[in-house]
Amino acid sequence: MKVNKLALAALVTVLLVSLSACASKPKVRIVELENKGTIMGISTPRWITTYAAYGINRLQSQSEFRDKYCVVGEETGVNRQFVVAWADHFSAQQRIGAMLRTTIVSSYQARVQATGNTYEQEINNIISAVVNVSYSGAQREDDWWSLRRRYDPDQKDVYTDEYTAYVLYTIPKLQLNQQVAQALETTVSKDSALYDITIEMARQILRDGISSWSE
Repeated sequence: MKVNKLALAALVTVLLVSLSACASKPKVRIVELENKGTIMGISTPRWITTYAAYGINRLQSQSEFRDKYCVVGEETGVNRQFVVAWADHFSAQQRIGAMLRTTIVSSYQARVQATGNTYEQEINNIISAVVNVSYSGAQREDDWWSLRRRYDPDQKDVYTDEYTAYVLYTIPKLQLNQQVAQALETTVSKDSALYDITIEMARQILRDGISSWSE
């Protein structure tokens, strides 16, 4: 069998470049130096370990949050006072609005796809009104901060230290479901092309909740 020498040489070159890239890629390690618990003499709460390792999806599935929606604020910086102050002034309302925007956009897109129209402007108008509603019921549950070091084990003197602050709010599912459904119903006009779709969305939220909240 004849071998194309040029093709073989090119393949070898690609493999060598790939191996070289892998060999030169930094081996980043992350270690926690201290946290709120080490300073105050308390254990790291379960919600933090779950959220930090797996994200809000896993956090939302914990038994203690079965009847609540979780809202987590997170900020990173080189100054502990700055990130802690940020957590103290975190706006759950703003985060709720952002999560609702993502959820409602996805719901509309799934429903209007079959119609062949995008209704982009109409959807934007409804969503802007819904996310700007002042939703009540959010309760601050806890906060936390952590100092972590990122470093290359092959270069001991090369590292980055960063503080991360977290704040956890919850809001009863039933309460938020009712408020969001009402906001949708009162925002859309009866002559809107999206009226039937919007009313059905509101009814589904009342019946099943905001199913993609944690996504």
